[in-house]
Amino acid sequence: MVSLSNHDRNMKSTELRKQFLDFFTSKGHAVVPSDSLIPANDPSLLFTGAGMNQFKDYFLGIRREMKRAASCQKCFRTGDVEQVGQTASHLTFFEMLGNFSFGDYFKKEACLWAWEFMTVRLKIPKEKLWATVYEQDEEAAELWKKQVGLPPERIVRMGAKDNFWPSNAPTEGPNGPCGPCSELHYDYGCCTIGKKCPDLEKCRPGCPCGRFVEVWNLVFTQYDRQPDGSLKPLPAPNIDTGMGLERLAAVMQDKMSVFETDLFAPIAEAIERVLQKEVSEPMRMNQKTSIYAIADHVRALVFIIGDGVVPSNDGRGYVLRMLLRKALRAGLELGMRQPFLGRCLVSVVTNLMREPYPELTSREKSIGQMIYAEEERFFQMLEEKLPLLKGRIKELKQEKAQNALFSAQEAANFYDTHGLSLEEISEVCQELQVTPPSKEEFEKALTVLQAQSKKSSAFGAIFSKDALAELLAGNPPTEFIGYGQELTAQAKVLCLIREGRSQQEVKEPGPVEVILDRSPFYGEAGGQVGDAGVLLAPGGELKVADTQWVGAVLAHQAELVEGSIRVNDPVQAKVDASRRGLVARNHTATHLLHSALRRVLGPHVMQAGSLVAPDHLRLDFSHGQGLSRNQRDSVESLVNEWVEQNYPVRVDKMEIAEAKKSGAMALFGEKYGSQVRVVSIGDVSKELCGGTHLKETGDVGLLMIVEEGSIASGVRRIEALSAQTALDSLRAEVVRLQRDRERLMKQNKQLEEEKNSLKIKGAA
Repeated sequence: MVSLSNHDRNMKSTELRKQFLDFFTSKGHAVVPSDSLIPANDPSLLFTGAGMNQFKDYFLGIRREMKRAASCQKCFRTGDVEQVGQTASHLTFFEMLGNFSFGDYFKKEACLWAWEFMTVRLKIPKEKLWATVYEQDEEAAELWKKQVGLPPERIVRMGAKDNFWPSNAPTEGPNGPCGPCSELHYDYGCCTIGKKCPDLEKCRPGCPCGRFVEVWNLVFTQYDRQPDGSLKPLPAPNIDTGMGLERLAAVMQDKMSVFETDLFAPIAEAIERVLQKEVSEPMRMNQKTSIYAIADHVRALVFIIGDGVVPSNDGRGYVLRMLLRKALRAGLELGMRQPFLGRCLVSVVTNLMREPYPELTSREKSIGQMIYAEEERFFQMLEEKLPLLKGRIKELKQEKAQNALFSAQEAANFYDTHGLSLEEISEVCQELQVTPPSKEEFEKALTVLQAQSKKSSAFGAIFSKDALAELLAGNPPTEFIGYGQELTAQAKVLCLIREGRSQQEVKEPGPVEVILDRSPFYGEAGGQVGDAGVLLAPGGELKVADTQWVGAVLAHQAELVEGSIRVNDPVQAKVDASRRGLVARNHTATHLLHSALRRVLGPHVMQAGSLVAPDHLRLDFSHGQGLSRNQRDSVESLVNEWVEQNYPVRVDKMEIAEAKKSGAMALFGEKYGSQVRVVSIGDVSKELCGGTHLKETGDVGLLMIVEEGSIASGVRRIEALSAQTALDSLRAEVVRLQRDRERLMKQNKQLEEEKNSLKIKGAA
């Protein structure tokens, strides 16, 4: 086994990130910050799972500002969750280093630069690297052989399952962009996972003994798969590469496992310290598997919650809750019988990752509180809910002596009533030798159980944003011009979509998506609802009910009320100024409310979501317990004090690094580009925000909290009103109190009369 030089072996993960991004900056790439783990404007994904996700609009041709990009992207995947800790490299949360070309350079540059970075910049010995190529990709094979100089025996041809994206796409689909892959593998020179190779000398990448680890995957997106299965060459092929930072760190630090690198070792050591304190028995070697699983899971939990996900029984929140419970079950296997993640490990993760992700430090307390609350919920469930489940299963076994089955309906009921997941139900079923329902049966039963009628808009019922994005591919980005005072503008119609199809002209009344070259309409973002208004074309009038961003394009969800509209028509776009003003008032009030909560409750409070509408505002925030009457009154009074002081509201544009240095707060789950807007309200609030605001706080008029409560473990929600709606609510409350007073006075009078009547009867 060839070792690296001492200097290279000591290279830390922080330096590896920097080396990668600096290298591709020197090759003309724009360095793009990591996107949130919650994909922006992509309902097809629960989590960001690859570096290319945030560049989807560039690959589709919707955006064209960049030709080359590089990033270190936070990623989360659960496909291999059962293998985490069992192998040397499987993870749920990881960082993916990637370089991308959008119709610019192609295979030659991708291969040569990958080789240069690995062997020249990082000084990895050339003899330690192998390349795999798609078996029909002669171009890539020749590049590695002739341009790079790899010996033919270290270039391995593989099938479409392993070296094509998507896997097996040539024969199985899906239709659309696809292409062959080429991977760089590092050769450890020995078996690393306990499975001995029968002939190590003839071993090749793909061998299960662990001698080789895939480090870098280069995807050459060069085809458009047709419905007949043919591969049509793309006019502008793309490059999409991904290299796991954790795997690269293991290679550079001469470690056989990612869990032995500087990214995990401090977490594993902290877990061992907790175990030695809480568990009296000496630790066994096979406990390493559970320790590694916990280390991975707690790292993932910190980042997922840090990006705004809260525990729940569906969607992202369900994935979060199940991952947390897997970590706790691993702890149970080690002898832990009380919460330990939130209080003992969160600070270790945030401290370890504070240089590349400084925002985690300010969120450490709220993340820890949320995890601790879920831990308590889990241990309470073990104590209270599992006995109920076991009792019901035992009843079933008595009723059906043979072939006992816990039905999908029963499982769905336990999930809905007691919060027990299918995983937890299945474990107990297997323990008591009862057949659990399949995942498909359970999900079907749950859908039936939780079915409820949801009124969706005519636009939402037509097609999803994802489908709309495909229809809009090729349209240039919409120029948003709606931050100024003038909310009326001239524009040109670029595209009309009705019933999921592009139209040259729309003549019949009804819903239609209108795409303009420029627009003063604000698209829903950052909790602020989209604008409404009208579009006036030469031959028709449309009412805009909502405006949504679809990638970099603004979709005006309109209703043709009279006449017709055609592509290329000039239109007058008029935002409902009164409605916009009400929304701006509530948005500024939301910033004040957020600052007041942090002043009264503490700096751990962080916004976890919001809704800014014309008639009310809603703010979700991290906090472990309900507000007392005094706290609620203090928050409300502080906001109204700032309103009365009539602070100026200032908006500045700056680089994101400069904004964060100035003290501007970034919010949970929000996506920010390199250029950001900083909204400052006197000296009481400074946040990154793309929304619309008032000029002075005095225009908020009045803020009144109408409701406060819990929506998830460690997350509270406040509903509030401002200005006239708050005043109207107060007046309605006064009227109600007057009516209650009159009713009580009338009841008292009746009681007094009855009392006097009884006295008279008694005297008689």
